[in-house]
Amino acid sequence: MIIAMPELTPVLKADCQLYFDGQHNRWVLKAPQQLVFPDRLSLMTLQACDGYCSGAQIARSLATFDDLNNVTEFDVLDVLEEFERRGFIAVMMA
Repeated sequence: MIIAMPELTPVLKADCQLYFDGQHNRWVLKAPQQLVFPDRLSLMTLQACDGYCSGAQIARSLATFDDLNNVTEFDVLDVLEEFERRGFIAVMMA
């Protein structure tokens, strides 16, 4: 839905938790019966899901980061779409 309607605002669902596991030195995205260890692009995308920025705004912003080599706005929208499909994020009308 995010790719088709990038003006929607993604937010991490209430039953999901994104946190840093200091014992294993990695980020974790935890949801009921799911556990994900996000890569750099996924992590930055999920951290930007604050309920204020639209998918398009997040995509434009992250596509400008130098340390995300050759990442396009479509790549970011694709990550948002995947996490929405898997039930980690919800979308709200802006």
